[in-house]
Amino acid sequence: MALASDDKYGWTVLAYCLCIFFLVAFALYGILWQKFLAGKEALKMHVKQGTTEMFTTAKGSQGMWRIGWSFFAAAMGGWVITAPANFAVWGGWIAMMMYAIATGIPILLIAFLGRIVVEKYPDCCSLGDFVAWRFGPTMKIFTTLITLFNMCIFLLAEFTTVGALFSSFVGDINYPIIIVVGVLATCYTAYGGLLVSIVTDQAQTVLTLLIITIVWIYVAAEFRAPLEPGFGDLKEQLGPQFLGYSSIFTLPASLVCATVFSEAVWQRVWASEDKKALYGGAVIGFTAVTVCVFLCGLFGFIAAWGGLIDLDTADPNLYMFQVFKREQGAGMATVDSWIQMLVLILAVVMNESAVDSLLNGITSTISSQFFRGKEITYCRAVVFLICIPLVVIATRNYAVLQLFLISNMLCCCCAFPVFLGLFDTPNMKRHLTETVVLASCLLSIITATAYGIGVEGSWSRGAYMTWLGNGYAYDYFLVAVFAPVAWLIVFGVIAELLRQAGVNAPGVSDIAMQIPGFKALAGHWEEDLTDVGGPNDVAMTKQRALESESSSDTGANAAPAAPARPEGPAYTYGQPLGAPPQAPVPPQMPVGGSPAVLMASPPPFFGAVPMGGYGMPVPMGGAMPQYVPQGMPVGGGYVPQGGSVPPV
Repeated sequence: MALASDDKYGWTVLAYCLCIFFLVAFALYGILWQKFLAGKEALKMHVKQGTTEMFTTAKGSQGMWRIGWSFFAAAMGGWVITAPANFAVWGGWIAMMMYAIATGIPILLIAFLGRIVVEKYPDCCSLGDFVAWRFGPTMKIFTTLITLFNMCIFLLAEFTTVGALFSSFVGDINYPIIIVVGVLATCYTAYGGLLVSIVTDQAQTVLTLLIITIVWIYVAAEFRAPLEPGFGDLKEQLGPQFLGYSSIFTLPASLVCATVFSEAVWQRVWASEDKKALYGGAVIGFTAVTVCVFLCGLFGFIAAWGGLIDLDTADPNLYMFQVFKREQGAGMATVDSWIQMLVLILAVVMNESAVDSLLNGITSTISSQFFRGKEITYCRAVVFLICIPLVVIATRNYAVLQLFLISNMLCCCCAFPVFLGLFDTPNMKRHLTETVVLASCLLSIITATAYGIGVEGSWSRGAYMTWLGNGYAYDYFLVAVFAPVAWLIVFGVIAELLRQAGVNAPGVSDIAMQIPGFKALAGHWEEDLTDVGGPNDVAMTKQRALESESSSDTGANAAPAAPARPEGPAYTYGQPLGAPPQAPVPPQMPVGGSPAVLMASPPPFFGAVPMGGYGMPVPMGGAMPQYVPQGMPVGGGYVPQGGSVPPV
């Protein structure tokens, strides 16, 4: 028996039944696949090996098509039903096209940058690993906090979106569906980690693309609203305008920077089995994301063009659904047809796929900082705990675009210095130190806020406009993107002048390690760096080959064996500046030796580091040379970037 279009109760019940059915089906599919259908033993081991790293990365196990579908699922979400249509209606056709392109571009960029990271740091398991290796523990903690905040905002936006759809479009309270999505996604990601998320992404993406294709065909066949040439009375809004032109810069900048601080996307880099899988998957993901976001924006755009949206009263979250209205003046769209039900199912399926990706990303970020090498039980507990406060906040139904704006502005203030960390030439290491990078990020945040205050002439109004109310205006994002560039130059020049003047000062981590409790917060990061391994450069590869040949030579010309590592504590921070070593350093260990050997004690010049902070953490061991000539290849200890070590 068919439901009448005015049977509100019947459509509400049907909406809950169908949406929950698909949500449960995908959750069960992921759990059962991991348990019974994993196939290759290597894939099973990535989940069952029992380490945090395998649980959160599925390291090097996935081919091109799975990576492509997983990139799509990680980039998409329930927000696609609301945000592109909203932005297209208020920003015009330029904003509609830029939203689609800018959503796909970060996938290609992260794939390219991610491959550089993997080749230099082959055992890297998170963005925090790279930052710790390149800069130091304080910058890693700062990056971890930014990454967690960014992904929590995205997760909050997903919960808010699905709740808003059910409260406005279905006409019911918002929290039941939020709880269902949160509980189901949490259960199967806690059970199987990233591998199960990637498997469900594949199935969810196939259904998503199928539904979008059906909706596109339906709209092309059934849309009958008149479209006036030149957009009619909405020419100034739908045609080229300020917000549209601003989006040419603000959308790519904001989405690229936000993606840099999303471990949910970086995890696809770690999971790729090789370069071909990563690059091919990125192209697949980019294409699918760009097309889908464009179509969702287009539906809202033509609905406004055809006069089906009352811009004074319509809910911005429901602009896309207005395209299914038969005539102008028919009021707000509610679920009362099979095509609208399909779009609602599309929203919850994409919502679940994005939520599981974000949960895995958040878990990976926390585990790499606090639970490295521990049992996956700790990570499973974290997954459950993270969702609780976010579900509660999501019931408040905050505006989704405003939620994104907060994290987008913050990431724009901090992304560029992290980008530059990939360039690790001796000259860049000398100038782009941990202290310089951290100070630049912090002062960029202050600079962006100060700009808003200066424009608005009020502290409260200026701060609000910077972080919540600027509507993606280009001038605010110009300040956020280029402020760190200016501060990097300023602090780099200051640090170099101090070096030239012979002024020695501790770096930010040298100081931070003296603060009670900071060492516990930083974790056993020196040991973590040994696990990561460090740059996979040619010099180090040759050195390892020579060591291997020497160790296999048993004749008269055999090289003397390196002495065993002495008993005693590993290298630790937080000692008084200039403190004597805790234990002797093994002699005769060649500089740049095996990264498996830990330095047994801090050098006596610890803390006497030129302004700009830590030298790059490098393979430990060996007698410390009396000096390090500028431009010498990194290796052998904690060496100031490019400078000379004071005589021991």
